[in-house]
Amino acid sequence: MGGLSPLPLDKGKVRSRGHTVELTRTNPHPPPLPYEGRGVPAGSRHAMPLHVLTCGTEPAQDREPNTPRPMNRNTPKNFIVRNVFLCAAAILITSCGTATFTKTGSDATIESLRNFELAFIDEFAVPGKKFNAAAFNAKVNEGNAMFQQAIANEKFTARRPVLIDLKQKFDNDATHLRSKASQGKVTPALAAEMKKSVNKIYDHALGRQT
Repeated sequence: MGGLSPLPLDKGKVRSRGHTVELTRTNPHPPPLPYEGRGVPAGSRHAMPLHVLTCGTEPAQDREPNTPRPMNRNTPKNFIVRNVFLCAAAILITSCGTATFTKTGSDATIESLRNFELAFIDEFAVPGKKFNAAAFNAKVNEGNAMFQQAIANEKFTARRPVLIDLKQKFDNDATHLRSKASQGKVTPALAAEMKKSVNKIYDHALGRQT
């Protein structure tokens, strides 16, 4: 143009006669923007964790929530029923064990009474033996005390009537033997018959014979 001649360029400036115009160049490689949480910034050494889904895992949106599930309405009822059943079973087992133990103790008591009465017969149902009333009465009193104690201590209630019957059997045998022995009419057959009768009634009491 006319009288203006361009001057040489100097580092982004265009100099004209009397004026200097500064040109702004666009940087082809702008600096990175500040990291705002979108991806991993360039040059950062801290890599974001990489979530790998395996065959046993599910995406977060497909997983069940962590909120507790509501309790089944029947749960308390089932719990109570189970506890009642367990208590009933425990009581039944305990009762059976106690009954067995009690019956065993009752059997031992009955056997002890049997042995006492058999020994009583052996002592006083002796043919030709002089009758000793004092010794006889003392033995009868001892037997009465044993039967009374057995009846009072019996915890197996079904056995108490049985013990009362056995006590009555002893009373009858004592009365019969007193009559025969005091008159000198004791025979071997009498002693054998009395012992046989005692064993039979005691076996019946123990359930060994009907």
